[in-house]
Amino acid sequence: MILLIDSYDSFTNNLANLIKATTEKEVILVHNDSFQLNEYESFYNQIKNYFDFIVIGPGPGHPAIKEDVGIISWLFHRIAKDTNGIPILGICLGFQSLCHEFGNKVETAEHIRHGQIYDIFPAGENDIYKNTEKFPSVRYHSLYVDGTKLNGEIIPLAYCYEPVEADPDKGQILMAAKHKSLPFYGVQYHPESICSNKGKDLFKNFTEIANEYNSRNGRNVSTCVQNEFQWFDKHALHERSLIEEASSTEPTNVLFEKVELPENITAVDVCDHFVRIGNGKIDFSLLNSASVPGEWSIIGFPIEGESEIISHSVDDMNHVYTNSYKSSERKKFNVDGHEGAWKFIAQKMYSKYISRDSIKRKINSNYNRELPFFGGYIGLISYEEGQHICFNKLKPICTSTTPDIKLMYVSRVLIRDHLTNEWFLLSINDKDDNWVKDIQSKLKDVKPIDLSEIASSVKDLCKDKDKDSISFEYPSQEIYRQQFDKCQEYLHSGDSYELCLTTQSKIKLPKYVTPWNIYKVLTLKKNPSPFSCFVDFDDCCLISSSPERFLSWKDERNGKGKLIQLRPIKGTVKNTEDVNFEKASKILKTPKEMGENLMIVDLIRHDLFQFTSDVEVTQLMAVEEYKTVFQLVSVIEGKLKENDKYFGIDILHRSLPPGSMTGAPKKRSVELLQDIESMQPNINEGGRRGIYSGVVGYWSVTDDSDWSVIIRSVFHYKDDIENSNELNLWRIGAGGAITVLSDVDGEWDEMNLKLSSALQAFN
Repeated sequence: MILLIDSYDSFTNNLANLIKATTEKEVILVHNDSFQLNEYESFYNQIKNYFDFIVIGPGPGHPAIKEDVGIISWLFHRIAKDTNGIPILGICLGFQSLCHEFGNKVETAEHIRHGQIYDIFPAGENDIYKNTEKFPSVRYHSLYVDGTKLNGEIIPLAYCYEPVEADPDKGQILMAAKHKSLPFYGVQYHPESICSNKGKDLFKNFTEIANEYNSRNGRNVSTCVQNEFQWFDKHALHERSLIEEASSTEPTNVLFEKVELPENITAVDVCDHFVRIGNGKIDFSLLNSASVPGEWSIIGFPIEGESEIISHSVDDMNHVYTNSYKSSERKKFNVDGHEGAWKFIAQKMYSKYISRDSIKRKINSNYNRELPFFGGYIGLISYEEGQHICFNKLKPICTSTTPDIKLMYVSRVLIRDHLTNEWFLLSINDKDDNWVKDIQSKLKDVKPIDLSEIASSVKDLCKDKDKDSISFEYPSQEIYRQQFDKCQEYLHSGDSYELCLTTQSKIKLPKYVTPWNIYKVLTLKKNPSPFSCFVDFDDCCLISSSPERFLSWKDERNGKGKLIQLRPIKGTVKNTEDVNFEKASKILKTPKEMGENLMIVDLIRHDLFQFTSDVEVTQLMAVEEYKTVFQLVSVIEGKLKENDKYFGIDILHRSLPPGSMTGAPKKRSVELLQDIESMQPNINEGGRRGIYSGVVGYWSVTDDSDWSVIIRSVFHYKDDIENSNELNLWRIGAGGAITVLSDVDGEWDEMNLKLSSALQAFN
């Protein structure tokens, strides 16, 4: 076995997968703070019997800070005292720790590189780089060890070179080293990155070094005996599924009808028709695709007094509530904190699971493509329902608890296939024939919306006497500069590679301005998008024009597992008459923009590798064009096999908040951002983002799901503390990734560009 010590990095699982694929040995992960000081010796006595070697992985911080490295410092010195100690290979922070523990200074680099590809040059022939002249690899580091000042305890093995014309020696950066006599090696670069080469060669060669050392020194590594290993095993990292038991139910009835509608009819036309004939009443949720890569529009129709709504707030962590649609009577369920709430929701979802095959057996009609949704939950999950949030720092923004999870079960659905322009009406309820006939009858009168009748701005929805009452509150640019400087401080100290700094603006509108009319202005006139939505609950409303898919999972074509897909966006250029695709590509294909995207690609690979070893980057940093912007988009896919112990909901749970909205390493970055974003008074209360940069989407009863990142969106809390008798407060978030290559004015402009995607609807 091989032991991998994780320092809470966001690339560790990529490293574990690389090691396992190369060595074909089991890799056991532990956090560097998994053990108390009085357990260190017992820990060491266990691992020296069972592990071929140790890999000390990357992570945020400095090797001289005890809280950043945990047991790592002690471990180097304990093994050094052992005549047949365990070989160690350190990566990034592990490399810096090796150098630091044996008397070499680790300091801030003059040229900080995060997500940058450099050629690595071995320092002559050595055992870790056999027959290798040079190779490209990715650097993620703010700190470095000066290879010209090594004290003799550490021997250089490889370098890379910065372009420094005045003093070429300053351009030589130490990239690999070993101890002069002990079996300790380290590399500064990240061999596990998607853009790094020779990672397998590194571990193949180190395995040979470790095996030769173990043989020469009489280290007989034993096969693990389970009862002897239990004490250590309880400290090891084990990902557990939220689902204790999943069983399939059989639908008693499925009504499925193809609906004939004119080719020019859209999902918004249909919803607007229902609003008009219902005298403004809204009894639907809309997940609406307006462009590629979205392919479907889904309209869910809840049933008053029946359809279940699940609610959770991090303000009331130990309770989950359910109620029926448009019913004020709620049931309260006790749960064990944040994890307990997720477990409750996951069990609720999968208790309603129906296999796609069993639904197909009930459907008499044929259809060309697999529908994505057969009924299930539609809703949103806030940023604060993700991992690593400091809940005690959050400040209230509602007079009641802030809605953080809102999921509504719908069993009646109208779906549009954008590729074939076909419409399908379905219900998984018993005896719903009359409803189907009623909807079909109403759909006969649908007409396209007359765009000339749609207001050009939300301001035009207000009465003339009220237009001056519309107020906007924007973040302070001066405070933003302070926030930017704080980000740079942490990026230079090695605490983060990338920080997605966000802020929010506030708009107060007359209460009579309806959310549906705001949605029409935003999505029909201003910002059509692949993942727009209209979701209106009793306590919050979301109007989204998001371009970014976060996570989807669906059946593979062979029906033997789930295909997982994530599509992170990093890198944005305004789409104007002066900027065409070629010019936008030139701007986006720069080290800064590509570095931002690469970091999130590696982070997402890490998230997926928690659950499957079958992960592939199918699109790396491609430029995509939208109505208002050009963006740099990657696609990462994974597969869950049919007999896997994990489910899609496990990946959703552990991947939130979205990496594209946090940065990397995620844990440290989320913690830092919460404090930095709270610097804007009355904008991000306690660093609270709320619905912004959470996710919205659906979970189908067939266990297919699609979630988009809540950006380019506006949202409203019905109990917002800033609502008044006459005015409602609406919130809009925007932000961007801050790296060491960022410019404060450029980032401020980019944030305002993203803000304008939604804000333009109000001007």
